[in-house]
This record gives sequence, C-alpha cells and structure tokens, in this order.
Amino acid sequence: MPTKTHTTAVVLIPPELAQPPIQDIRRIHDRNFVRWMPHITLLYPFAERHSFADITPALTKAAQQIAPFFIELARFDAFIHRRSCTMFLVPEPEDEIVRLHSVLMQHLPDYNDTAQFAGGFHPHLSVGQFQHRSLRTEQQRLQTEWQPIQCEIATVSLIYRSPETNDRFVVAEQFPFQTRS
Repeated sequence: MPTKTHTTAVVLIPPELAQPPIQDIRRIHDRNFVRWMPHITLLYPFAERHSFADITPALTKAAQQIAPFFIELARFDAFIHRRSCTMFLVPEPEDEIVRLHSVLMQHLPDYNDTAQFAGGFHPHLSVGQFQHRSLRTEQQRLQTEWQPIQCEIATVSLIYRSPETNDRFVVAEQFPFQTRS
C-alpha cells in the first residue's frame, strides 16, 4: 500500500476565465481560499511528491480515455457536518466527472478515499464553510445573485503544497484529455 499525503491531490481546475465569480465567494467564505485554487477534487489524499514520476504514466493513460467536456456551475448545495456546513457549486452534468473518477480508480486503485464516503464519490466545488443557522439564508442569497458559469474541462491536474509554495497548492503537472479527431 503506497503512502498517502494530504499535501497532494488530483483535481479538475476550472479555466482562469471562469474563476473570478467563484473566487469572489471563496474570498469571503472559504477558510481554505489561500491554500487551494478553485477545484473539484478527484483523488485526495494522494501520492507523495517523490512518487510523481511513477504515477504520471497512470494519470496520462487515464486522461487519454476521456474527451473534453463542458460543465455548468449553476446550483449551490451543501454538506452538513456536525459543527458546520460546507457549501459548494454542483458541476452539472456530473456523469463525465464520475466517469473520469472511475477511470482514475481503475488506474490508481490505492487512492480511493474520495469513493469511500457514504454516498460514494460526489463531485463538488467548495465555496465556503457556514454555520448551520445561516446556511439556508446564505445559500438562497448566493443562488439569487449567481450567474451560471459554463466551461470546458480538458485537463486533469496533479497539485501539491509544500513550505516552498508557502503551503499553497500549485500545479505540478496537467494531463490533457484525448484530442477530438
């Protein structure tokens, strides 16, 4: 069993042009705003950085099994935890992201933590943490003000954080999806 770390992950990152309205919300509500870029987590925790060279062939193969696809970020939902709630944007349709996750699991079965939740893998883009009492009000307010974003997803990203990056996640490598013929 490989060693896993919370300092690396495999994620989908929305294109730069789609990020400003997401970041406007995260800047105010997400305690992880500085540490993480806007993202949809696929595999986390993930492999140690010294293992990246061994892992990249599997990520390359997995990415090549997926064609670029479009998602829409139009709807807010939330995970309810014991002490707080995490609000997120729902990437729709979810099926291509779920398929990508499944393909990644075929190539990297040891990194299955995101599939272990009660409801299985659930694609989401976190925008912040909220108290139970304010969640519904804040969700309704954000939903009313939100302009849906459509964007193409064409790569999967391997990210890491370290003291050299001021403990912020940065992209180590991107793996492009198959090109259209």
